[in-house]
Amino acid sequence: MNLDKFNSVLKQARLDAGMTQKELAEGICTQAQISKLENGDEFPSSITLHLISKKLGVDADYFFRQIESDRVDYIDEVKNIAKRFKREKDYQSLNELVTNQLKTPLVKESPEFYQYLLWNLGICEYYLNIDKVKALHLLIRSLNMRSIVINKEREAEILNSIAVILNEEGNYQFSLKVYERALEKFRRIPLVKDYTIEIRLLYGASKSSLSIGKVKKSLKFSELGIEVCKKYETLYLLGELYYQKARCLKRYGKEGAGDYFNKSIYTFLLEEKNEYAKIVEHAFVEYKYEQKNKK
Repeated sequence: MNLDKFNSVLKQARLDAGMTQKELAEGICTQAQISKLENGDEFPSSITLHLISKKLGVDADYFFRQIESDRVDYIDEVKNIAKRFKREKDYQSLNELVTNQLKTPLVKESPEFYQYLLWNLGICEYYLNIDKVKALHLLIRSLNMRSIVINKEREAEILNSIAVILNEEGNYQFSLKVYERALEKFRRIPLVKDYTIEIRLLYGASKSSLSIGKVKKSLKFSELGIEVCKKYETLYLLGELYYQKARCLKRYGKEGAGDYFNKSIYTFLLEEKNEYAKIVEHAFVEYKYEQKNKK
């Protein structure tokens, strides 16, 4: 086994499992030894490797497979392309990409990559083939791979996709439960790599809550989402979250809804999302008309 690669694979596996060095070391060795292993200063004994693997929920061969894989860069590039297709809602291209990748030997060599492809295939089944049953089946299959793939953020993303489909199918109550479960899991991850996952979950939870009349809960989710956006200084879904807060304040009959309609419009224009801005402008006009008639 290549010592130079083992340290980085171990560290990544620990982060994917959502563990600190101290948590991984407990019952196995000292935190200092884990630190040395991750820095490449030491190599584990077979017993230590077995215990670490068991703690992380993988077999010892996991490290060998990861280290011997020269395809990490290729897989990362596939993921970047898939992410772009999803952002552009180009599900036809995404489906072609995923289908082609499922024919490669990589799916047998990398369970993590196979899980990723199943997840995206489920998304394609829903948006491209309009097959809710097959889509959810694929998403649940990918989710169930968590016993052999340690990626807590991916797990939250898959749950998000399931919740989105349930929301779009009008099953708002179940959708909200899935969102809340995903948020609970996500918040237990000590070192988050992709903060946008939490923003997506909070936005979705706000939408599902409002759809079943839980205005207070919806407002809370939207405010938490706005806080995360401000924390990371990002516009990601900020316009949508401002709009959600405006809708909640409007339903409550509270003052301030107009301010958040305006913030949403401004944010969308800043992002050059003109169609989104028009939708909010229309809702704002209706709101002002209703307010005028109340006087």
